[in-house]
Amino acid sequence: MILHCTKKLYAKLPETVKATEQPATAIGIQAQWLNWHANLITIQRRQCVIAVHDATRFTLFIPCLTKKDFGNLDWHFNDVFINTLLKSDLPPELVDIGATNYQPLTFDTNCNRSVQGTMNQVSQDIDYGLYYKNTSVADINPYRYSADLSHRPCGVKDKKDYIWPDREMAQLLKTLDTKNNNAAELLH
Repeated sequence: MILHCTKKLYAKLPETVKATEQPATAIGIQAQWLNWHANLITIQRRQCVIAVHDATRFTLFIPCLTKKDFGNLDWHFNDVFINTLLKSDLPPELVDIGATNYQPLTFDTNCNRSVQGTMNQVSQDIDYGLYYKNTSVADINPYRYSADLSHRPCGVKDKKDYIWPDREMAQLLKTLDTKNNNAAELLH
C-alpha cells in the first residue's frame, strides 16, 4: 500500500521507514486499493496523522503520535484502519477482506491536489469539532472518530454527485473480494 505523504510528514519518518519507498506499479482495482494520501497536522500541540484513501475518501485519524511512533506508522495505520472498518458497521466479511488485502506501507511524496483538499477539509473539521465540544485530542477514540469522519458526504473532483466514503470503501472491498474469488477460480 502506498502512502503519499506531504513533505511535512515525510520529514518525520525515520530513514529506515523511508527505505521502503517504492513506485506504484499496480493497475486497475488493485491500484485503487493501494493509494492513500497522508498529512501531519498539529492539534492542541499534539502530532496527528490524517490519511485519506484516494478513490473512496475513507478517512483515518491517528492522534497523539510521538517520535518513536513514526517508526511504527505502518502498525498504527493498520490498527486504525481495521478498527475503523469495524466501527463503521461494515459486515465482518468485508472487514476480513480489508485485513487480508492489507499490505505493508510504502512511502513517497507524490500528491493529488483533490485528495489534499479533502485532507485540508477534514483537518479543519477535526480542529473545529474538538474546539467546539471542548474536547482534548488525547481523549478521543481514533476508531470512532475516523468512522464518523468517513460517514459524511464528500465532494470529489470530476464527480457530479457527492460520495459517502464509508459506503465507497464497502463497495471497493466487495470488488476486491470478487476479484480475489475470480483469481482463485482461475488457479483451480
